[in-house]
Amino acid sequence: MLKIGVVLDNEFDHDHRVQKEIQLLLNKGHQVYVLCFDFGKNYNVHENIVVTRIKLPKKFKDLLVLLSTNFSFYEQFWAKHIANFIINFKLDTIHAHDLYMSKATHLGIKKSKQQIPFTLDLHENYPAAINSYQWAIKGWRKLIVQPKKWYTKEATYLKYADKLIVLSDSFKLDLIIRFSFLKPQQIFVHPNMPNLESFNYYENQKLQVAYTSKIPTLFYFGVVAKRRGIIDILPWVQSLLTEGLAFRLLIIGPVDKADKADFNTYIHSDQLKNHVTYIPWANVKFLPAYLKKIDIGLAPFEVNAQHDSGVANKLFQYMYGEIPILATASKAQKSLIEDAQCGLIYSDYESFKNCITQLLNSDFRTRLGANGKTALLHLYEQKKDQQFLEIYDALENRQK
Repeated sequence: MLKIGVVLDNEFDHDHRVQKEIQLLLNKGHQVYVLCFDFGKNYNVHENIVVTRIKLPKKFKDLLVLLSTNFSFYEQFWAKHIANFIINFKLDTIHAHDLYMSKATHLGIKKSKQQIPFTLDLHENYPAAINSYQWAIKGWRKLIVQPKKWYTKEATYLKYADKLIVLSDSFKLDLIIRFSFLKPQQIFVHPNMPNLESFNYYENQKLQVAYTSKIPTLFYFGVVAKRRGIIDILPWVQSLLTEGLAFRLLIIGPVDKADKADFNTYIHSDQLKNHVTYIPWANVKFLPAYLKKIDIGLAPFEVNAQHDSGVANKLFQYMYGEIPILATASKAQKSLIEDAQCGLIYSDYESFKNCITQLLNSDFRTRLGANGKTALLHLYEQKKDQQFLEIYDALENRQK
């Protein structure tokens, strides 16, 4: 049994990837301690987990992040808390999330004077991600954040970790090719597959949602932003509806502040206002109920290095609900869809139109959806989402 410290610079309660990883560690008999932020909300009590929350106003945290590329305030802040975290709980190892937390974790371990191993969990290709965020690349913030510096900082931050966890085989291969100091045996793949037990539980609760439609529904679930591609396809949806194709579009998720004006202009336009249903937020427990009401799952992400790094959890959610997927050709998601034969890939308006036309056929949708569910269950049988546990098996054996 290991005492594992999990560090993330956010709230813990809404991060389903982190929660699932912790549950897998608990299932193996390890003790898990979490260090995260407290933004002054009411948080759940988590059984079998010790959660240490750092109280800090969210706006102040955002300011520190804004300055973190060129100033060490944020890293020093975290290093101090991580050192105390290690000492107070006599931790055997640290599992920190996201590239930008790597140096702070390294410094925290050093301050604690405990020579413990450190695993870095990469939720995304961070240099590519921050260079796509509107808040980081527009106006005066660009001058302060200087997002392009992360392309040169990446190698140094990767070197601090003993092991890496990534989202996909393609991202693992990309890192090995770009950084000769990384070895395949250092990197473990943990795809964003949902917690199957939770989904089964929510589905068995038979929760109801109000949405209904007599014609096929395209569905997007997640953050609404230009970088996610959903806003780019709205004029295409307008054109297809004008041409007489019969379908609806259901979008659930918060809109990035920088993209709100464009998004609202589209969905309230004469061409879309009677064909689009927008819901700003829905608890994930209602997702199985929504999946029973919709027909086509959208994954319209911009094709770039960030989205090439892994498969978004929404694709696995669509597969769980036996919903065919309509997606762009980002490496990891294209590979998943083609291997599972559970959806179609588009690259431009004409191919998007062709895909929609095919997917309006219910028999075709049923076949693709069934393929997706079968492929997803096979991934669980292969324990594709448990590979990272080998890191801690090895540490435990060494401890013995």
